[in-house]
Amino acid sequence: MHASTNIGRTPQRRSGPRRLLAVSAALVMALAALLLTLALSSNLEPSNAASQKELPYTFFFTHYELLGNPNNPEGVRYHSNGHPSAKAPDGSKVILAGKGAWSPKTDNAKGGGHYTIKGSSGAVKAQGSWRVTDFRAFEQFSGWWGMGPNFKEKGWQGPPGSSSFSGFLTLKVSLENQGKGTLVAWCLMPQVLKKHPHLANPDGHVGDGISLTGSKFDFTNFKENEMSLEGVMFYSSDPATPGYVLTPKGTTVRKSAADDDNGD
Repeated sequence: MHASTNIGRTPQRRSGPRRLLAVSAALVMALAALLLTLALSSNLEPSNAASQKELPYTFFFTHYELLGNPNNPEGVRYHSNGHPSAKAPDGSKVILAGKGAWSPKTDNAKGGGHYTIKGSSGAVKAQGSWRVTDFRAFEQFSGWWGMGPNFKEKGWQGPPGSSSFSGFLTLKVSLENQGKGTLVAWCLMPQVLKKHPHLANPDGHVGDGISLTGSKFDFTNFKENEMSLEGVMFYSSDPATPGYVLTPKGTTVRKSAADDDNGD
């Protein structure tokens, strides 16, 4: 009886260490699995810095605030709450707000914001979100404000050291509850129009604007917006991109010697 009792108790005295070893092994395996998951996640989801490198070009729908005398401004401040618009032949209007980015090297684009469609009477017919679905084209033009070396620029929207420029950006977009269309957004500074007269005649441009076309969209009348302070700004963090860069004094200077402008 005593021998049988001792034999029966021996496994009970050893069960504690065995359980501890089993729990420790399980914890080690769980930790290893967690580390592996984190490693895979970091590879599948690039950081913000990687995303910015992938899409170095950015656009902002901008409100221009002229500083000083509006007829002879001493500078401009950029606000990212711009609402550029365009009208359709029936008098209705589309108004957009938002921002985005693209890469001309990879033909990728992203972005979006809010839209409002108003009827000819001014009543709101539809509103919601809009988003970029694809990149189509970008045409860059040289030239900038050209309003003298003391013309100040504040509220620079691009990253430090980025260059800004004028041009036409074409994107495929989708409007919530309205469908797909083609958005063209352009930034045309005063010096650009002087250097490229065909933009003013016969194209009829006098400034920044947008157009939106598609099966349900025919917003191609940009005249009213181009005479307003609602516009578009383009920036690039790509060192190879020519354009104008902001100095510590708040003025912009020509970035590339290949650009034959005389600066601001």
